[in-house]
Order: sequence, then structure tokens, then C-alpha cells
Amino acid sequence: MVEDTGVDGLYTKNPLVTSGPNLKFYAGAPIKIEDRNIIGVLFIADRISRRLSEIERETLRDLAEWVQLEIGCSNLFYTRGEDIDKIRQDLIVKNREVEASKAKIEVMLENIGDGVIGINNKGEIIFINKQVEILTGWREEELMGKSLIHSIKLIDGQGNEVPVSERPIRNALYSNKKVISNSYYYQRKDGSQFAVSITATPVVVYGLVIGGIDVFRDVTKEREVDRMKTEFISLASHQLRTPLSAIKWFTEMLVDGEMGSLNAEQKELVENIYQSNERMIGLVNTLLNISRIESGRIIIDPEPTDIKTLVDQVVLELQPKIQKKNHKLIVSVHGELPKIKIDPKLTRHVYMNLLTNAIKYTPEGGEIVVLISKSGNEIISQISDNGFGIPKRDQEKVFTKFFRSKNIIGIETDGTGLGLYLTKAIVDSSGGKIWFESEEGKGTTFWFILPSLGISSKDGEVSLDS
Repeated sequence: MVEDTGVDGLYTKNPLVTSGPNLKFYAGAPIKIEDRNIIGVLFIADRISRRLSEIERETLRDLAEWVQLEIGCSNLFYTRGEDIDKIRQDLIVKNREVEASKAKIEVMLENIGDGVIGINNKGEIIFINKQVEILTGWREEELMGKSLIHSIKLIDGQGNEVPVSERPIRNALYSNKKVISNSYYYQRKDGSQFAVSITATPVVVYGLVIGGIDVFRDVTKEREVDRMKTEFISLASHQLRTPLSAIKWFTEMLVDGEMGSLNAEQKELVENIYQSNERMIGLVNTLLNISRIESGRIIIDPEPTDIKTLVDQVVLELQPKIQKKNHKLIVSVHGELPKIKIDPKLTRHVYMNLLTNAIKYTPEGGEIVVLISKSGNEIISQISDNGFGIPKRDQEKVFTKFFRSKNIIGIETDGTGLGLYLTKAIVDSSGGKIWFESEEGKGTTFWFILPSLGISSKDGEVSLDS
């Protein structure tokens, strides 16, 4: 320890004392390997003269011992002579391997058809491949070091720029999870837009997010194909409604005896025809509703709505099914819940679908709970059951079209796999969010939120069919 270098003859001409940092104080503890070879020094220095207390000296010694321990645990050792040459050769070989691996990765990234953007933990672009330039029109030198969120605009289906809080890459970094989005558009340098499918993934090292990868591709053609399919489904469904309505009318006449009396066996067959036709009408109506929402032609007509009254009406309509399965239904609504400006027809579909599923997929004697509360500017609805639940392997597919979990198909054969897809589409179009938690064999809970400040009206051509 040198308390004052200015008065210690060994250091008065040292360049670190006479210039540069102008050190006045120095204290160092040696770092040894196997208590023999000194390989370095852990030191502290200051521009002010000072004296260390005994406790401070011991602390410095302890720190040096910790460094020795870490170096020893890393299997590092002091080498000299021929060992250094061997290490140098090993490093050359390893360096070549790393360079070869890097070259392979760069070739793969440059030749894939998707755009790939790498960012650091600040959201700044540190890498792009050639496809990014082709798809966006931005050159590499124009993007490097810039914020991805502010450099390439992301546009929603209404032509508005997506808020930072909803950008997939931002949510991936903050949630430490992969985020997939298929509903947005990227804006090119020339102002034109293209439909984009984005997969944003965080880069995690030792539990810390150090950056992220944004992979995207142009899905304009896929969107056009989807639009054509939607239009076809809409047209086909419309054409099916006329004969289905006729079948319903004729079977009602037969059941009511207007065309003559039927014996018991004939009446049972006609009633089966009627019920099958009703299921077909329900499927056609669901397909029409989905095509209307997907095409953006749906009318959103908000009005002040009492949520409790709306839920009570849905429960009353479902009461025969609840009683048939002897379910215990508990409904609790916030006592001071105000009327909110929503589209009651759309919201009714959400409650109807979620409660119908809870009834259908809960065994006899089960329990269903509906809780509606207010938190800040959000109305939160929770529908829980203690039914069959959804297997973990199937949960990511729950809101997709025509999906039914394998553990349910054998129990409840009746179902289209469209109800939850339609439910999510309605909630999304109403400015809300929907999610769920489930455990196979123990039940499922769905939550959806709506803004208590209400939603905006939207002109359209059609409304939902019930």
C-alpha cells in the first residue's frame, strides 16, 4: 500500500503519478494460482492520498482471494514457454471454426425468403439480411443503429400506426416470450404497404434479454386467398339458407300434424331431421358471421348497455340446458357497474358462446361461475367451470378455426370448432382482449375485457345473425 505517491521516492517519477490519472494512492493484493505463481494484482487507486483501515485491507485481500477462486474454477493456469505456443495454435483453430460457422449462418440468413432484423436490448437495429431491403425498400446503411419501431412503420387494418405498446418485438422483449402476429402491415420506404406475418423472439443469455430477432414475410397473396375463401363461404352460406329454411318449415308442418298424423316412430324420425337441420342452420349462421367480421362489413352499433341485464337474459335462455345437466351456476356482478356504450348484440354473442361451452364441456352436477367486475377503465368478465379442461398441447390452437380438442371429441361429438374463433373476433372488433387458463380434468377459465369508456360505432353493411 502506498499512502502518498508524492512523498515515496519509488513513484515520484512514475508517469501515472506525474501525469495521466495523477495517482496519489495505491493498494494492491496479489492474485496467485495454486498459492505459488503470481499472475496478477487486484488493486485500487485514487487521486487523493489516504490510509486504509485494517478492515478495508482485509476486504481487499478477501476480494483478491475470490478472484483467485473464480480463476481456479475456470480451470485457468499460468503457463510459459512451450505451453503458450500450444495455446496459440488452439486459439487459431478455434478462431477458424468460429469464422466458418459465422460464414455459414450469414449465407443462410442472406438466402432465406423472410426478412430478418436483429436488435439489441435498446431496440436498435444491429443486423438485417438482404430480404429486408427487398421487402421494405430501406437500405442497410439507413437502418443500422436506428430504432426498429421508429424506422419501419407497422400499420393496423384500419390504416393507423400500431402503438409501441402493441408492437410484437416490444412485447417479445418485455414478456421474454415469442410473439406471433398475422394482422398487421409494414410500410415501405415509398409509403406503400404490404401484409406481413411477424415472429418476434427475444434473445436471452443467462436469463437476461440482450436483444431480439424480428422475422417477417410478405403474406399479401395469402391474405387475398383468405379474402376469396371468405367471400366463397359467405356466398355458399347464403345459398344454403333458403333450402335449409324450407326444410325447417316442412318438418315443422309434419311434426305439428298439419299434413296428417304420424305414428310414434315416424314422429321421432321427423324430429331427428328437424334437430339436424337446426344444427346445420346454426353452422351456416356461424360461417356467415365469421365471413362478415373478417370482411370488415359488420355493423358496430354501440348503445348504453346494462351488462347485468344482458347476462341475465343469456342465462335465462340457457336455463333449460343448465337444469338438464344439473349445473350449479353462480353469477356475481359488480354492484356499481355503470352502463357502458357497447354493441349489445355482439357482446351477447360472446357471453352466449362462453357460457354454452362451459355448460357443454362440464359434466353433470358441475359448477359454473360468472364474475363481472370493474378495474380502472376496463370491464372484466370471467367465466369459469370445473369441466374437462383443455390439454396443454392444444391450448395455442383454441382460438383457431375448426379446432376441437382431442379430449372433447369423444365426449361431445356435437360442435364445429368455430365458436371461440368467432368469440375472439367479436372481442377484438370491440376493442377488447380475451384469454384463458385451463388444466385438463380440472376446468377452464376465460376472461375478456371491454373498455368501460365504450367503443366507437362503425358503419357496415350487415349485422350478426343469431
